[in-house]
This record gives sequence, structure tokens and C-alpha cells, in this order.
Amino acid sequence: MQLNKYDLNWCVRRLPYAVRSMLKKESVIVAGGYIRACILNEPINDVDLFVSDKEMAKEYALRMVQREEKRLIITDNAITIKGMKYPVQFITRWTYETPEQILGSFDFTICQACFWWEKHPNILTAPENDLPGKWCSSVSESFYQDLSAKRLIYTNPIREEEAGGSMLRVLKYYQKGYRITIDSFAAVITRLAAGVEYDDRITDIHGNLFPDQFHKIIRGLLHEVDPNIDPDHIIEDARVEEDDENS
Repeated sequence: MQLNKYDLNWCVRRLPYAVRSMLKKESVIVAGGYIRACILNEPINDVDLFVSDKEMAKEYALRMVQREEKRLIITDNAITIKGMKYPVQFITRWTYETPEQILGSFDFTICQACFWWEKHPNILTAPENDLPGKWCSSVSESFYQDLSAKRLIYTNPIREEEAGGSMLRVLKYYQKGYRITIDSFAAVITRLAAGVEYDDRITDIHGNLFPDQFHKIIRGLLHEVDPNIDPDHIIEDARVEEDDENS
């Protein structure tokens, strides 16, 4: 399936010029939340760009800022470009060869959309009135249905990620009015629980859980994924109190 042609055109038009220009020259794909935000007229947080090679991601980013490396924020997960209409980031934690691989990596169907510029296979032999290329797109089968219903369907993606990442995204989507099915919520919880190391800190010799300790570890996992969920440092204050009690 593809994006509706009007949605695709709108997504392309709202890209920063430097991104749109770069897409026409290189094998880079736009995917994820930017597309969802454009279609629903939600605020755009950032533009995620996907490539097949981490080294090329940095080269593309440098070209976009005229090699001013100080405008780049480089982390283990992404290379973010500062100073554009929206933050633009090349995702480097995961690299993919095809649009299908990118769609399969998203944890919720409402993010399974992408688009890219496809060059004409042979510009030299193209008809005189033919374009040098065209904008192409791909979406999952339930993308539009789930997006219109503001419904979260978990995809159980096979990828390396922090335990709790999807759970935090559920919380963020809930704040935007989305709802999640029971089956999907159970799958998200299962993913989170599977990321916990079950040792003697949280279980007794019979393998029974200590609820309080389990709660603290889950809380810590969520905080590590996104410290912004605790801007008032309630979790950190609680940790200090625990340390004082144990000292």
C-alpha cells in the first residue's frame, strides 16, 4: 500500500528544503512520526531519516550543514541536525536496506509509513517530458485505519531496544488521545517484563517476586529510556531516600 497522493504531497512540501534536496540525490528514506503528524496536522517534533550505512549518514548530515560539524549532535542512536525548521535526525542505531524493513521495525502500526525519491532508471534515455524521478511511498495495510481511529496496535518488532521503550510511547500517545487494545497492551507489558533480569534482588529462593523491588526495577528501566518522564526528579529523590535508609 501507498500513501494517499495528497498526503504524500503534503509530507514532501513540509520538509525543510535541505532535506528535500538531499532526498533527491541520495538513498535516504523519511519514515515514522513525521508522516503521522503531517497527516493529522499535529505538531511536528522531528524528521527521522533512515539509511543503509551509518558512515554515510554522517556524510549526508555534514553536507546538509555545509560541513559545520558543530551543528550536529551525535549519539549512539542518531545524528541530529540543529538549526532547521524542525530537528532532523539520521537514525544510526538501526540501518535498513529497504522500505519494507523500515516499516517492520516500528512498534506501532500508526508509524508504519515512509516515503523516498526514486530516480528514473536511466535519465539519459528518459523521454524529454519525463521527470528525472518521482516520490514513492509505502505504508502498512492497517496504517490508515488505525490512524483514523487513533488506535495503537503493537507489532512486536524484532529489533534491539531498551526494555520499556514501547511502554513509554504508549503513555505519550495516550496524552495525544490514542487508545490501545488489550491484546497490544499485554504484548507491550510482556516485552517490558522480558527485559528484566530476574535475580536475587527481586525473587526469593523459590523464584517468587518481591513486588516492591520489582516495581523499583521497572521504574528504573522506564527512567533510563526517557528521563523526561520524571522532570521533577521524584524518582531520583526516592533513590536518595532509599540510600539514606540503607546506609
